[in-house]
Amino acid sequence: MIITQALRSNLFLQNSGCSDGGRKSNQKASSTSSREFGVLLQSCIKEKSFRNGVKLHNQILEAGFERNHDLLPKLIKFYATCGYVDEARNLFDKFPKRGLNVFMWTSMINGYIENKRTHQVFDFFREMLEVGVKPDSFTFSALLKASSSVGSPDLAMQLHSLVIKAGYSSSLSVMNSLIHVYGSLGDFDFAQQVFDGASSRDLVTWTSMIRTCSILKKYAESLELLSRMQQDEGLKPNEVTIVSVLPACGFFSSLRRGQALHAYIIRGELDLNLFVGSALVSMYSQCGDPEDAFRVFESMEERNVVLWTSMIEGFSMNGQFYSALKLFELMQEKGMKPNYITLVVILCACSHGGLVEDGWMIFKSMKEKFGIVPQVEHYACVADMLGRVGKLEEAEEFIKDMNIEPTASIYGSLLGACQVYSRVELGEKLASKLFNLEPDNAANYVILSNIYASVGKWDDVQRLRNLMVDKGLTKSPGCSWIEIKNKTHVFGAHDRSHPDSESIYRKLENLGDQIAKAGYVPSTKFVLLNVEETNKKRLLCSHSERLAIAYGLMKAPSGSPIRIAKNLRVCEDCHKAMKFISKVTCRKLVIRDTSRYHHFCEGSCSCGDYW
Repeated sequence: MIITQALRSNLFLQNSGCSDGGRKSNQKASSTSSREFGVLLQSCIKEKSFRNGVKLHNQILEAGFERNHDLLPKLIKFYATCGYVDEARNLFDKFPKRGLNVFMWTSMINGYIENKRTHQVFDFFREMLEVGVKPDSFTFSALLKASSSVGSPDLAMQLHSLVIKAGYSSSLSVMNSLIHVYGSLGDFDFAQQVFDGASSRDLVTWTSMIRTCSILKKYAESLELLSRMQQDEGLKPNEVTIVSVLPACGFFSSLRRGQALHAYIIRGELDLNLFVGSALVSMYSQCGDPEDAFRVFESMEERNVVLWTSMIEGFSMNGQFYSALKLFELMQEKGMKPNYITLVVILCACSHGGLVEDGWMIFKSMKEKFGIVPQVEHYACVADMLGRVGKLEEAEEFIKDMNIEPTASIYGSLLGACQVYSRVELGEKLASKLFNLEPDNAANYVILSNIYASVGKWDDVQRLRNLMVDKGLTKSPGCSWIEIKNKTHVFGAHDRSHPDSESIYRKLENLGDQIAKAGYVPSTKFVLLNVEETNKKRLLCSHSERLAIAYGLMKAPSGSPIRIAKNLRVCEDCHKAMKFISKVTCRKLVIRDTSRYHHFCEGSCSCGDYW
């Protein structure tokens, strides 16, 4: 790498001092005319006014100010901001490189970054080192930003080493950039080390770390950081902080926290821009509240494809599939063209809603109507759509005729349908392909085991379990969680570890009696274990989602909806039981599983028993 080469050649850090003195101009203070040119240039940069900027550059030339060390960086930035980075470089190259200070070099680096010419950034940096110009904190911040775009952990670590050697490890802007780049690269441990080692922290530091947690789905940590930032540091979140923490509210179905953040935006008169609006729409949707998500959507004066897609997905995940289709059509009527992700979302809605005809029509018109060639995700949605309605042979033929090589996601979507319809032979064929593609994915072994169990092939079930043990694979344990008074309570199946466990099981027993009187009969075929019928009924009654619901009925305010989330698909017997529970308790139950949200009310579910 070029940075390593620079270190070896000792072109960098020949002196131990690390002053920003290079920024000080060698010239005397500029005249008033020079300052006025600077203000006008800044205005051209802000408005991206290329024509006016060129005129201004000509005037600067006539006035003899082109070599002014205050104006030259602004001219470079002007051309780069307007998309003329080569013009900026030509201007830069007119001057002896050794006579240009670090500010000039950094301006050119930023110009390359702004124009997504990242591949040229580090060649330029090497040239900077070769002429003896030492980078400062602003240079390192820019370079770290570029390394994030490159996506190279090695490059980020080399830059981090240079930061330490240069003595900028206490620079707040550099530390913030390091947290950002490590977070973008998925390295939580290094980001955490930089954050913990920072001698001082500002709002950007905290927000960068919260964003890192959000990217890496460490949602509990992001909420804890937000609390520490406010209570320990007295810092108020800005729009970026809020957008970074809203996914945690969605993950935990923490509607109250999400509403509090939304209220904070309104009270603080923060900018409800597209970035924030899309995050709020997603948060409300993930908390099982598509109505409030749509209110946010409607309140937005400007709407881009991301916002439209977020709302379509919000309707879909909450079982409002016709609303999703209607919004998809309205989006096009308003002149907004769906993108790659929008089409994945709407095809997924057709799959989960059983809207096969609509799904086929959208899929077949993708290239002609939207100019988007179907890719793996789109094919997987169609295979899943056919599998869910029981058209497994048609789905298998569809996969064979695809223009691309089938992936694990495509085979996996159909394997799940084999479990629903107890199709052993096809399940074995698909599982064999998946075992080759994903030899360490325990879920494929579990699904095939469940297919065997559904038809009573217990010897094959045991064989697969032994194979998983030999390979060191373990099944992800099912769990459900509910938030009560800003505290998340997690339950596993048949869990008795909760402090209120005795009361929870009494509540469950009482609910069991109530729903039995209302007509509920346990479906023991969904217990995929070779145990006695009595034990099957007992096991069904203590699934994790039922424990969470019982606790919610005990602790949540009277009459309020009970919202829980589960890390696996809700089983069909629990789904049936929840309908009865919503009826006998007169409470709305909102349950999120890996497929979608289920809204139970007065004995029925929003999914129409199809999910």
